[in-house]
Amino acid sequence: MIHPFSETPISMSKKTKTTIATVAAVLATIIAAFAIYVSYYAVGKKALPGTTVGEVKVSGLTAMQIKKQLDTAETKYRVTFSGHGVNGRSLTPKEIGYRVDSAETARRATARSSAFNYVSSLFTSRQIPIKHQLNAQVTSKLSHELTKDIKGANPVTEPSVQLNAEGTGFKAIPGKDGFGADTKRLLAGADKVMVSQKNQKMPLTMGAVKPLVDIKFAQKLADAAEKFIQPQVTIKAGDKEIVADQKDKVSFVIVPEVSRHAKLTTNDNAVADWVNKSKEAVEVKKVNGQRLVNSAGKVLRTKTASKDGVTVTNGDQLAKEIASNFAAGKDSSLAFETKVDKASNEDKLIADGAENLAYLAAPGEKWIDVNLSNYTVTGYEGTVVAVAPTSMVPGAPATPTIKGTFSIQRKLRFDTMRGFNTDGTRYVTPNVPYAMYFSGGYALHGAPWRSSFGWGGPGGSHGCVNMPVSEAGEFYNWAPVGTPVVVHR
Repeated sequence: MIHPFSETPISMSKKTKTTIATVAAVLATIIAAFAIYVSYYAVGKKALPGTTVGEVKVSGLTAMQIKKQLDTAETKYRVTFSGHGVNGRSLTPKEIGYRVDSAETARRATARSSAFNYVSSLFTSRQIPIKHQLNAQVTSKLSHELTKDIKGANPVTEPSVQLNAEGTGFKAIPGKDGFGADTKRLLAGADKVMVSQKNQKMPLTMGAVKPLVDIKFAQKLADAAEKFIQPQVTIKAGDKEIVADQKDKVSFVIVPEVSRHAKLTTNDNAVADWVNKSKEAVEVKKVNGQRLVNSAGKVLRTKTASKDGVTVTNGDQLAKEIASNFAAGKDSSLAFETKVDKASNEDKLIADGAENLAYLAAPGEKWIDVNLSNYTVTGYEGTVVAVAPTSMVPGAPATPTIKGTFSIQRKLRFDTMRGFNTDGTRYVTPNVPYAMYFSGGYALHGAPWRSSFGWGGPGGSHGCVNMPVSEAGEFYNWAPVGTPVVVHR
């Protein structure tokens, strides 16, 4: 017996079960396929199906692969131009002045915005335009090159931005019409190569050519350059203030060739050069002193005064900061930081009593005293006479012996001396013994042609110090090259 309120089980038909299983399998397949699809294109960052760059299919390619294709097309594929009056040439887009932004184009080709893109890409297609810019100067120059041998051809001049007459600002210079190859056809050829990524052929004619860039872009760039150089730039150095003048600031900006998208940039090198030049007002080169002292430590003479060095330590940092501020339109009020490099003194010990002689010699130092007042030559070691005073004959009044502190530069046992007499005639004296040159052609030497010594005036030498041969030999054997020679009155 069945209870009146009991439920009767409802059994599912076999057909229904089969239908549900089929639907579930289809859904699972679709989901799996979509997951694989999204993984391949999204995770792999590849261009979706139906994507073309220009006319070239790029589905499944990464941004790097697309960029490589575009870079190759820009520099490898060519358009061959020919036509009446035109020097036929095969040129790459880059040679024509067509500048491709391959990175940005590739980025757009592989960009995503929503899951809908992945679904819609199965049923639609999309064409990515090739982002590029024009180098009008290159194109216009090429226009003339292709027709320069034709009578009447003259180059078109693009608008430009130049310095004003004072060099303190900028002005826009209008372009000029020319007569040459059709620049628009040149650019159309370049575009055709890039869109197809294949070599192309195009007819080209010559005729009147107008600048590719409007003067308004030159004026816009000149106005921007004038505004660019308005920031004030000052550097403090102690109580000094170094200010960049207008000519300095003009050099801080790089003005590109005029185009629709031309942008000014800061000339970092020019800023760094100005900072380095400004450092000259601050920096001091260290000079170590040289002093002559006796055994008691008393300074007898300062040959070179010592001077502490001063070095700027933040020059590179200031240059970067100025360049950054300048680009942002900000003033720069900065200061040099410096460090002091203390100088030292190098003391040379001088023989006691040397201050009373013509030369402050070190103890035992060899030197030769040439006295033009008493016509003698004496050899010293420190303050001690090592070679007794020897009578000599100096230069005649018209050809005097030079005065000063020198050193023996070279020694010759015998030498042939040549020169000019005061009347302009030449003289040649062979076999001069014991020649010791101390300054150019000036020498101490033996003079076998003289019979007397110890006097000056007319009849003197051509400037050399003449000595008796035997005494000259004694000095020659005693004094090595480098021995100081002091000639004085």
